Amino acid sequence: MNPAANGLPERIRLVVGALPPPGTLPEPYPFETLTPQQEGYVETGGVKLWYGVFGEVGPWLCFAPLNQIATASSFKANVPYLSTQFRVLVMDLPGTGKSDRPTSPRAYRLDQYLSHFCAVLDHLGVDETTLIAVSFNTLLALRFAAEQPQRVTRLVIVGGFADSTANGAAAQEAVAKSLGQMRSEWPKHLDRFWSSLFTEPHSTKAIEDGVHFSCASTDDVVAMTRAGWIGHDVRELAARVRCPTLVIHGDGDQRVPYAKGREIADLVPGATMLTIGGGGHLPMVRDPVAFNRAVRDFAQPPRLDRQWIRGMARKPRALFISSPIGLGHVQRDLAIAREMRKLRPELEIDWFTADPAARYLVNEGERLHPMASRLANESRHFESVAGEHDLHAFFALRTMDEIMARNFMVFADVVESESYDIVVGDEAWDVDYFYHENPELKRQPFVFLTDFVGCLPMSDDEREQHLCADRNADDIEHVARYPWIRDRSIFVGNPEDLPDQTFGAGLPNIADWTQKNFCFSGYALPFDPATLADTERLRAKHSYRLDEKLVIASIGGTAVGRPLLQRIAAAFPRMKKQLPELRMILVAGPRLAAEAFPEHEGLEVRPYVHNLFEHLACSDLALVQGGLSTCMELVATRRRFLSFPLERHFEQCIHVRNRLHNYCADCSVRFAELGPNELADRALAAMHAAIAYRPVETDGALRAAQHIVNVLENRQWAAG
Repeated sequence: MNPAANGLPERIRLVVGALPPPGTLPEPYPFETLTPQQEGYVETGGVKLWYGVFGEVGPWLCFAPLNQIATASSFKANVPYLSTQFRVLVMDLPGTGKSDRPTSPRAYRLDQYLSHFCAVLDHLGVDETTLIAVSFNTLLALRFAAEQPQRVTRLVIVGGFADSTANGAAAQEAVAKSLGQMRSEWPKHLDRFWSSLFTEPHSTKAIEDGVHFSCASTDDVVAMTRAGWIGHDVRELAARVRCPTLVIHGDGDQRVPYAKGREIADLVPGATMLTIGGGGHLPMVRDPVAFNRAVRDFAQPPRLDRQWIRGMARKPRALFISSPIGLGHVQRDLAIAREMRKLRPELEIDWFTADPAARYLVNEGERLHPMASRLANESRHFESVAGEHDLHAFFALRTMDEIMARNFMVFADVVESESYDIVVGDEAWDVDYFYHENPELKRQPFVFLTDFVGCLPMSDDEREQHLCADRNADDIEHVARYPWIRDRSIFVGNPEDLPDQTFGAGLPNIADWTQKNFCFSGYALPFDPATLADTERLRAKHSYRLDEKLVIASIGGTAVGRPLLQRIAAAFPRMKKQLPELRMILVAGPRLAAEAFPEHEGLEVRPYVHNLFEHLACSDLALVQGGLSTCMELVATRRRFLSFPLERHFEQCIHVRNRLHNYCADCSVRFAELGPNELADRALAAMHAAIAYRPVETDGALRAAQHIVNVLENRQWAAG
């Protein structure tokens, strides 16, 4: 991507890169984590309008259609959660999204929008609804609530205004000039517009999304849109609204002054106001947790039966959140949990994760919290953004914002309704981020674990460096402002495993900062290597012969490694020809079908292998992706291996390789440099390579468990 493309100004260039072509919908549209229960088109006035309904139970909650400079995807941090308790309607106005794009200015008048909205409600049979209006569509909502009071049971106004008239010649001239600039300087207009909406620090992702949403429309459509709603005054109608009304407005809103929201709260009889201190124009985007909870509570969904247990009758309980990206995290987490139970036998542990980690835990007899079924799947997201053995991990994390918002809301409901003595999160970035953004929600001690610190750019691209640094700065500022959110931060490793690099220009050194803010457990293995030292016993247990050369190829718990397994399979015939006693096991994982690979004598494809480390421990060679867990297990059991780090995966290419180097075990090769024949030759040579690995510590899980139990028992901080 050329960051200077399309004449983007400097400020927006570092955030969004090149603009997509006009009329381009965000992909996926409108939401990544759920599909509508119902969607379709309603034709009114010769215009086809798209709508989507999400959720099957509860009262109606309808979002008034947004200005054409945005799309229904703007509600991606809200609808996935709210649709678990409401039937939620979103729609696209003419000129954007999936709706028609008429060319007549008459199609973009406010009265047309109201008739469009009513037509969709009539089509769906919506007789009563909580209506949510954002910004300009407050004009529509106040009129609708005043003129059809029987249909609006509650009204939520966000960043709204009731008067769009341009007073005086100077004001009218300014409006005309703005409309002209919109058409003649579209990229600069987007820069000014979205930067004025998101005044909160570290809003680069929100600005980026906004610009991309704008590309679902065009400059001409947006100009006609604005001309269509300028000149309206519904303040008199606001005074006629009789339904309960909640006004949400940021006191730092630079697009619609806070006084405009205050005016609506004063005009609507009995209205209440939620002020977002330091907030900008679109709190449902920048502060989705506060917004979602405010809407949920205001709209009064049916409440579930609840139980309250007297404090002294409660058993000690822990909620353990394990990252579901692959299986390495959950295996070490289970090892830590078992050590916790040894230290505190009475402790009950519930697990909170998604597949494939959830499936592993169930197979191990662990209790998965029932609400975990509502979690969006992170593995699926990573698979969707991967290329051929290429995963830009930073941007994969960056585009996971919808998943993070949805999953945190589910988590927040769990800890609000149940009593836990401690929450443990292994790379629970969603909980960690939103706890720091909403510190009042923390209800019990929180321990954060990770095996890497710092997002690092994988190129000299100025945009990537800027965005990585911005994310790191956000994390650093969070910890500095609210050090008590993380009662203990545990680095699953040792100080020397940290890269000697900065978090970005003007930011601290990663190793120095981490040593000040984390304690260290050493690596946490899910087994004792001594129990796997008898390879003859392991081979007999898993039906491998002693006279065969065993090669195991594995890619972890996602489908991201499919190209690697396919290339290894293509290399197998050459390897088999030179080594007739060769037997190769392709572990495709739970998300790949065996049919995706060729059939050869001596080549076996398995969809899933429970406790794969036992099989790796008796292999002659392992061919694996560059993930930390599998590589460290191979080092611990002193097995020969080649690892293939995913291209542009900063964790595998920098953090993991740095750690493997410390253990004298950096056996990394580049996937792009080895065709099937070269891979075969390299693998055969690796089977005879000398092993000089440094021993892997065996008490990491215990040390991590001791830190966690110390927090549970409120003991003094113990570093190291």
